[in-house]
Formats: sequence, C-alpha cells, structure tokens
Amino acid sequence: MIKCAFYEKEITPPLGCNLPGYGNLRAGSDVKDRLMAKACVILDENETVALIAIDCLHITHDIRDEIAKRVNEFTPIKEENVLVAATHTHTGIPQKGYDSDQKAAENQNCYFDIFPKLIADCAILAYKRLEYSQIYFAMGKVDGISFCRDYIMKNSTPRTNPGRLNPDIIKPVSQTDNELPVIFIKNADGKPMGAITAFACHQDCVGGTEYSGDFSSEISNQMKKSFGQDFVILFFEGTAGDINHFNVNTASDEPDHYRKMGLKLSGEIIKNISFAEKIKSENIKCRFEKIKIDRVEVDEEKIARAKHIIETVKPIPGIKIAADGTSKEQYDLMMAKKLLWMLETSPEIFDIPLHYIQIGDIDFFGLPSEIYCYFGTNLKERNNNKNCIVATCCNGAYGYVPTKDMFYDTIYESTPGSNRMDKNAGYIMVDKLIEMSKQ
Repeated sequence: MIKCAFYEKEITPPLGCNLPGYGNLRAGSDVKDRLMAKACVILDENETVALIAIDCLHITHDIRDEIAKRVNEFTPIKEENVLVAATHTHTGIPQKGYDSDQKAAENQNCYFDIFPKLIADCAILAYKRLEYSQIYFAMGKVDGISFCRDYIMKNSTPRTNPGRLNPDIIKPVSQTDNELPVIFIKNADGKPMGAITAFACHQDCVGGTEYSGDFSSEISNQMKKSFGQDFVILFFEGTAGDINHFNVNTASDEPDHYRKMGLKLSGEIIKNISFAEKIKSENIKCRFEKIKIDRVEVDEEKIARAKHIIETVKPIPGIKIAADGTSKEQYDLMMAKKLLWMLETSPEIFDIPLHYIQIGDIDFFGLPSEIYCYFGTNLKERNNNKNCIVATCCNGAYGYVPTKDMFYDTIYESTPGSNRMDKNAGYIMVDKLIEMSKQ
C-alpha cells in the first residue's frame, strides 16, 4: 500500500526585499497573503518521490539541485526523485539574478542563504510523517478566467498584451487550456490529507508591492476551510506561457480579482473531489533526465541595437514599464538589458531538466520554464491518458518557450532575452517526455 505525507511552512521574506516579475523594481511593503513552501512525499515498496511547490516566480537549476541534495542527505529519497517547482507568483520571494537596489539587497542576502534549507526541510519533514494512504484523481474544467495574451491585430501581425478594449484586436492567436486536474489524498482512516493540482494561467493577478501567492493562495484558504487547517494543497502552473487573466473585452478587473479566481478554482476542485476515482495501481515510478537544447540564435543587428539603446536611454526609476505609451523607451531598455544579459550569462547549449513521475495510473510531467499552452495540450493528447498533470516552472528557468510560428518582434515571449532556447525547444521537450513515459 502507498504511503503519503504533506508538509508546508511559511517562507515570507523580510519587508523591503525585491519582488521579481515585472520590469520595474518593487520593494515588498506589506503581506497580502503569506508565502509558502509545500511538499508532498509519496512512497511505494520500491520508490519514493517528493513534489515541492514554492511561492516564487522561478526556481533555478542550481537552487533545485541544492534542495534535492539536502533532501537526499536527510532521507532515502534520491536526488533525481525530487521535483521542485515555482508557482510563478509575481508577488513572491526575492530571487538571485534579478535587479535590486542596495537597500533590497541588504534585506534579502541573509534570506538567500537559508532559503534552500527551508524548502528542502518541507520534503524532509513530510517524509518523517508518512502514513498509509489512498490516492484519488479527478479532472475538472474552469472557463472564463484565463485568456490567451497574444492576439492577431488588424494589421495581421500578432501582438502580446495589446491592451483592454483595443479596437484593433481581431482574435486571440490560440485557445486556452481549461482543464483542472486534481490528485486527492486521504489517510487509511479516510481523513483528507492534501491535494495536488495545476492550472494554465499566469499568476500575475495581484500586482503592487504586497507579498502574495496570488490565486493559489486563495485556493489554499478555501481548501482549508473545507477540509481543515492541516490540509495542504500544492499548486503547479500549467502551460501558461501565453495565458493570463486579462480579459481584453473588459475595461478593468474587479478589486481582489485574484480571490475570485481562487474561489472559482477551489469550488471546482471541491466539487470534483466528491466523485474522484481511486487509482487502480499503487506503483510509483520516476524518471529525471537532462537533454541538450541550443541557445536561440540572435542576429548581430539586434545585438548592436540593444547596445545602442543601453548607451543612449537613461533609466527612469519607479516608472511602470509597458511596450507602448510613455514608457516605450524604458521597455526597450529593459529588453535590451535582457538580451545582453542572456548572451553574457547563458551557455551556447543548455542542459534542460525533464521529469516524468507515475503515481499509479496518473502521469505527472514536469517541464522547466514558461511553456506555451499548445505544448501542454499536445503532450496530453499524445500521452493518451486522461489522468494527467502537466506542470511548468519545474527544476529550472530558461525563459519562455513559444511555438515556432510566434517569433515576431511584437511577441514578448519570443523576444531574445525573454526567449533563450532554440525555436524547436518546446517540440523537443514534448517528444522526450513522451519517450520517457513509454520507457
């Protein structure tokens, strides 16, 4: 029989740390929702896996490896069996490698030192609490809260986030993924222990300078109201590289829109749990591989233009950066810095980590980076298993992964710097994950 356990702990950093996720610096000024790290450990007779979700924008491969190493030092869980993912909240913990001012750096340096240990300890403490369990799976659907953010315009050119009520919008480039899978776990006595879910929508609904886990924080609040304060739900970002919450047909969002999203998602989860089916098999399998993918090619003209922008455009502190309007120059400056940073810090060939985990008759796929929705739906269709979860922002961060037909200067996700890997990266990853699942 399978054993499972959950553990969560608060990881809200000191006030004054930088909140990554947008082009401008933002120092944390308050706490809207406590930031959390959560772990679920699942064990059968032969294998043990640990799934970890963190309220942060990205998790880099070196931090993931540090976490996995510590988990292995304190438990029998193999390093390759530890999956670490970011929930991709844009109001989460500070991260190394992102711009910050001197004051923010002073506040967050000590946090960076202890952060990997705090995360690893979630999995270690979950392992210490393993108990015989029953695992169930259900698939829900939620419409009306997620939208493609790339649109075909009247000039026939696609554009990212063209603005609300823009009369030049013709239609979205692609469809969204409305599926809401949930793994629900009870102990042997039937007491609810926790759940695992994923949904394809950017967690960038809050904004401002208050720490928040975004709509997944509200999902957690609602699940605890229904199943008790000890109930832990892990949220994973689905393939949401080109999906966010902005409905361009409305003038604005209602106040605390993210809470309404969390309410709708948690309501669907709770409804589907009531008729979730118990898994037929209790075998655990895990496969972790790194594959080689080339860095994206950037022509010399774009590099020269980026250098010229950096030399001639003066940064304006505190301005809200957008691709059009009064801050267009600042947006171009941000993208120029991103491009040169990528060329200076990225290898010519990436080692891209991929995870496939089988939990009974449930397939869990873990991909790094921010992946276009097409690749998630394609992976699920080709996998031919309705009991399937596709998670992104897992084990590493390598920029956006668009489809080949979306490489335009007007598409944010394919702009060099935002996009770092070869145009075929998404297709290569999906092919490899299908191969891993068959093996």
